[in-house]
Amino acid sequence: MSDQHVTAVGRPRRGRRLKDRVFLGICIVATTLSVLALAILLYSILRDGMKYLNWDFLTSYPSRKPEKSGLKSALWGSVWLVCVAAIAAIPLGVATAIVLEEFKPRQRISRWVHTFIEINIGNLAGVPSIVYGVIGLTVFARMFGLVGAANATMYDEMAVITTQSGETIKGVVMSEEDAPRLELIDPAKGAVTVELADIQRRRDIHVREHRFTLLDGTYITGSFRKVTPEQITLRLGNEDEVLFEPSRVASYTTQDFIQFGKPESFFYFQLPLGPSILAGGLTLGLVILPIVIIASREALRAVPGSLREGAMALGCTRWQAIQRIVLPASIPGIMTGSILAMSRAIGEAAPLLMAGAFLFILTTPNNFFDSFAALPLQIFNWAGRPQEEFHKLAASGIIVLLAVLLAFNTVAIIIRQAFQKPLQ
Repeated sequence: MSDQHVTAVGRPRRGRRLKDRVFLGICIVATTLSVLALAILLYSILRDGMKYLNWDFLTSYPSRKPEKSGLKSALWGSVWLVCVAAIAAIPLGVATAIVLEEFKPRQRISRWVHTFIEINIGNLAGVPSIVYGVIGLTVFARMFGLVGAANATMYDEMAVITTQSGETIKGVVMSEEDAPRLELIDPAKGAVTVELADIQRRRDIHVREHRFTLLDGTYITGSFRKVTPEQITLRLGNEDEVLFEPSRVASYTTQDFIQFGKPESFFYFQLPLGPSILAGGLTLGLVILPIVIIASREALRAVPGSLREGAMALGCTRWQAIQRIVLPASIPGIMTGSILAMSRAIGEAAPLLMAGAFLFILTTPNNFFDSFAALPLQIFNWAGRPQEEFHKLAASGIIVLLAVLLAFNTVAIIIRQAFQKPLQ
């Protein structure tokens, strides 16, 4: 071999090595910058958030005073939401993955339908979460208007207040959330003022119809047109209006949603679902459902085909092979993907805003139809306030949210290590 040929071969090799080194250097620089930016961000959050991060912060309700404010309602709301999302999305996602991966059709039309479903599931994984919020609002919260008005603005928003003495007050809230006291207009009593410290429980409701019986025996039903302490204007079904004073009211009831049981009890049901934990959890379930399906399909695909063939060669049916061989072998991948999907669900805010979550709530949920708050929304509420102290509270909330996310990821790693078995 001549020297010229060796030189011609050596130059391309040196060029490729130089390109490899340049690419490796670019990757190292990009990774270093990303890690450095993350470290700076974490340092800034820890510096601002450690002031309020204590046990009282986790066990106190939100307040207009930063030193008394906490995450209790938002933390419990997120726990309820994630549980509902997991119960709704994981079984359905795994079952869908099994049908798509293990029972592939052979007929031409069925294959087209199968391919169409696969393409749409892949596309749904990249849809913005706010779109799922609109779907959740329409399908779950309002239920297409089949059991009430399709537009939630056609309902009259009211609050049911339970005081420390056990008195129940139902009225239209007139004051702001951060006011020192709550001012309401009770249709049967007029103006009512309740101190925040005297409120044991608050529940927001949507009323479809108000029913009044006046002192002279007149019975009136309709929706609010205008409510003031001095006068109530009621819109009747034929668009007529009736005006009367609260002092003329003998009795007053409302027709809300279709309800079974007491709202304070765990065994309570209503239709439509309204801005409830069930509606919010099902909306989050829609957000993570494509992720669960894709992760489960990849886990099932990773199981060697020889295991399926060996099981069926021994006389097992296709379902028996899936149930006893394929699913146990794919559990680590399925569980890991599902828990990582839960990590995304707990950090979502936009779908919950659309589904009717509250930015300020002073109670923890009693049932799946109760009002709720969530950690991302509480952080958003604090970060949007002008006071610097609330910004530090938001940093503390971010630390708690990051801790929850890290806990989910840790559980995912533990499950993978515990269930991972070599497939021989």
